[in-house]
Amino acid sequence: MTAMVNQVVTGLLVPMQDRPPPPGQLPEFGNAAPAGLAIVLLLLLATVFLIRNMSKRITRLPESFDGEDTAEGGSDPAGTASGAATDRGEPGPARS
Repeated sequence: MTAMVNQVVTGLLVPMQDRPPPPGQLPEFGNAAPAGLAIVLLLLLATVFLIRNMSKRITRLPESFDGEDTAEGGSDPAGTASGAATDRGEPGPARS
């Protein structure tokens, strides 16, 4: 009788036990995959848009920033040419 009870108890308790996960996979393996994929895709999309925006802005830049056009008598957009006053009435920076 005890052998039979022992078999019944073993037969009921063994399936209830948690089996160890396969090697290399923890119990939470795969739970965060959809959220992580969505975040990575959003970051890639944002990067693509930023690169496109930066390349458009770079193509609009002048070839040099030497300021040769203001030295040749062009208009100074800031109004701070040598001897000109700033918005506060103070003398502007001297250009060499």
